Amino acid sequence: MEQAYFSSEVAKSLAVGASTLRKYSLALEAAGYHFDRGINNSRVFYQKDIITMQRVFKAVQEQNMSMEAAVELAVKQQQEVVPTPVNEEPIAHSEPLSAKIAHLEEQQQTLIDVNKQLVKELAQYQRWMQEKIESMEHKNIEIRDRLLLTSMQNKQVKRDIPVYHLSSFFSLFKRKKNAASFN
Repeated sequence: MEQAYFSSEVAKSLAVGASTLRKYSLALEAAGYHFDRGINNSRVFYQKDIITMQRVFKAVQEQNMSMEAAVELAVKQQQEVVPTPVNEEPIAHSEPLSAKIAHLEEQQQTLIDVNKQLVKELAQYQRWMQEKIESMEHKNIEIRDRLLLTSMQNKQVKRDIPVYHLSSFFSLFKRKKNAASFN
């Protein structure tokens, strides 16, 4: 695996500013040069990219070429050096890959089916819980009504019991006392 560098590291190694590196990179990309991209779509520089950038800077500084001409020259040199990659992967390798894809699709379908079943079971459980809650509420209302009825009946029974006033019994003695004091 080839070492990768970010813009700030390349700018330091080439002794140029980050904005200058960005300007030249944009010019190279406009001419058809390709930079790999990393996190947040930032450019990733490999050793071949750094060498290309050195060629461009050297051509501009030492040979007094315009940036555009130096960029075109560097892109042409890079295309000559790097042949187009040929797909050397054997066709037999694609068969296990398609088998893996088919297996993954089967697993995905199984997971979808299991998920649907779980959703159905959850809905049934929610209906069952709702019925239980309603049943308990109904029983609580019945119990409350019975307690209320019993309480009202107890109050009615208490009203029907005659209450003898003890004060009238004692008032008899009081009169005798008063009658005796008059004599």
